[in-house]
Order: sequence, then structure tokens, then C-alpha cells
Amino acid sequence: MQWNPFKKKDPKQEEEQQKLEAALEAMPGAKDMNMFQKFAMKRVMDMSPEERAKVMQKAMKPENVQKHKKEILEQLETMKRMGQMSDDQYRLAKRKLGL
Repeated sequence: MQWNPFKKKDPKQEEEQQKLEAALEAMPGAKDMNMFQKFAMKRVMDMSPEERAKVMQKAMKPENVQKHKKEILEQLETMKRMGQMSDDQYRLAKRKLGL
């Protein structure tokens, strides 16, 4: 698919894009996201609920969690230190992830 400079803009598509942008900006932490993270978040938000659930199940497979155990634990520790997560939430997340 190539970019066509003479193509007319579709108002419905522009409206959907603006809604998506507004929803992304309303999310907590969106201001701290880099360009790639925002792109990935938009892709996830565009997915149907079934497809989103399927992707999340694939990402949260036990072998994937164990493979990235060190990074996940570092992120959980950082969230706990920054006050984004309480001790109870920290323990619950570790238990649910099997860490």
C-alpha cells in the first residue's frame, strides 16, 4: 500500500482516529510513553475483544513469563518503590504470574 497524495480524506476514518487519540491521551501514563509504546497501544486498542484476549493469553504463557522473569520482577519492584503498587498488590501480582 503506497501513500497517495491525491486521495481524499475519509471523515469517518478521521473521526475514529481522533477518538482513538483522545482515548489514548486519557489513559494514565500515556504522556510517559515513547512513540513505539503509543503505536503498540493503539494497535491493541484497535483489536476486537476476542483478538485482544487471544494476544494477552499468548503473551502471558508461563514459558514467556519465566523467560522474562528478571525484567518483570524489576518492573514490579520499581512500581512498588514508586508507590504505584501496594505491598498486597505486589504479592498478588507475583502469585498470579507464578514468580
